[in-house]
Amino acid sequence: MAYIAKSGGREHRLDVRSERDRLRVHLDGQEFLVDLLRVDSSLYSLLIGGRSFEVDLLEVEDAFMVLVDGQPFLVEIQDEQERRLRAAVGKEMARAAKRTVAAPMPGKVVKLLVRPGDAVKAGDGVIVVEAMKMENELKAPSPGTVKEIRVAEGKAVSAGEVLVVIE
Repeated sequence: MAYIAKSGGREHRLDVRSERDRLRVHLDGQEFLVDLLRVDSSLYSLLIGGRSFEVDLLEVEDAFMVLVDGQPFLVEIQDEQERRLRAAVGKEMARAAKRTVAAPMPGKVVKLLVRPGDAVKAGDGVIVVEAMKMENELKAPSPGTVKEIRVAEGKAVSAGEVLVVIE
């Protein structure tokens, strides 16, 4: 099936086909054979070109927080039909939609980088969360105004918990 994956401000064409005990994946014109093992409900082990990857998928609003060997990536995935439907809705409605920044994994809020009412651009840092002894600066997924901050510095957070709301 054909998909469009958006991450880090970039768009990628993705086609995934199941073949016996593996996946044939075309990503931006390159082909990969992927051996996939589901470890639990959200944790997968992937073998790609002789390299092993641990991938954890967390559903966050309209996207997925994908942790690849502990590194977080926010990924929006649309199939071709969904993409056409969203385009038909129009840019004005998309701009008015509420956006959130969620914790990619359990951790502790180290620093708030914005306050309610602050204007942000897509990719601006909004909050720093410490997880697995690493500080991760979480970024605004889209431009807008910070409407709500749902956590305080020093607070423990759960994976997928909404931390900042942007309109």
